[in-house]
Amino acid sequence: MITPLGPAKGSRRGSRRGSRQRATPLLNSKRAPGATGLSSQSDDEHTYLELRSSTEPIGRSTSDLPLTARDVAILMALDQYRYLDREQIEQLFFDGRRRSQLKLRRLALDGLIIAWRSVLQPGLRPRPSVHLLSKRGAIRLSREREIDPRSAILLAWQARTRAYHLVHDLEANGFFVGLAVATRSREGEGLYHWVGGPGCRRGAKESHDRMPISDGWGRFMLPDRELLFDLEWDRGTEHPHRLRRKAMAYVDHFRRRRNASLHHVFFVVPTERREAEVQRVARAAMPARGECCRIWTTSTDRLRSEGPLAPIWQEVSPQSSGRVGLWRMPGLPRSARPAEDCIGKPGWWERRPGGGEGA
Repeated sequence: MITPLGPAKGSRRGSRRGSRQRATPLLNSKRAPGATGLSSQSDDEHTYLELRSSTEPIGRSTSDLPLTARDVAILMALDQYRYLDREQIEQLFFDGRRRSQLKLRRLALDGLIIAWRSVLQPGLRPRPSVHLLSKRGAIRLSREREIDPRSAILLAWQARTRAYHLVHDLEANGFFVGLAVATRSREGEGLYHWVGGPGCRRGAKESHDRMPISDGWGRFMLPDRELLFDLEWDRGTEHPHRLRRKAMAYVDHFRRRRNASLHHVFFVVPTERREAEVQRVARAAMPARGECCRIWTTSTDRLRSEGPLAPIWQEVSPQSSGRVGLWRMPGLPRSARPAEDCIGKPGWWERRPGGGEGA
């Protein structure tokens, strides 16, 4: 069964092009990053993503058999981040493509996950399949974690039936995956915490101080400090007034808080022209005096060509002196959390039963 899909986050309308039988077109996509962890798309402004449900029959369920720690971690990642494509799952949990393909196929045949085959139109160019948690997978995951399954079932149902922001969420998730992969072999560094968009929305709902709702929150560990940051993934569709309101929401939330200047907000935008626009509207939102969060911008072109660790970040500040890398940003003192347990490190899921959001 094909799930109806709508336009991406902030877009005014979905694609009007026709699609083949048993296929669903998903939005016009102008440019998207192709860096590690980020799904690649065409530069053709008329390109759009088409999703196809699998027509393979579900085999005899083996979902009552014991799950491995990696199986549980994959299900938990889909519960926490809604959508991950095959390459992103491979980069987080496997050393090779073939092993990831076999594992994902097994989980899909057992009915624990849903796989949407995807192609780029026109031309039927294949791209990594998109995966999400099924109802059966949500129940099984809740049983493994010994928690009430109702919340997980609801989130799985919403991911399948309300996939309006699927491409946006995939790209935002790809930023975190790329950051984890870039630090996989770097000693003392890594992405320790990654709270996805659903987790940020849930945290804002439970908060009493009207905190901003970002596209993801992370804790990035360096040898001598930790960077706490929120991600704003912009696809170039939102009006400048909305961008300014976002910047003002962060300013109002962090202004005069303790260590406010040690919290970072990353705006990733599609083009340098859009970056200049974000710089302008965010600079107007910054306070003239007093401590506040730091806002940084970069483009997907720079992110794709140089990587997230390169000096690609431009601070929103009148005193800005050029682009810097994460290692130049101020942070909080290093905690006792072991860097070898960071997301993407070999066997990290064995030591992190709470997934990327926990522990």
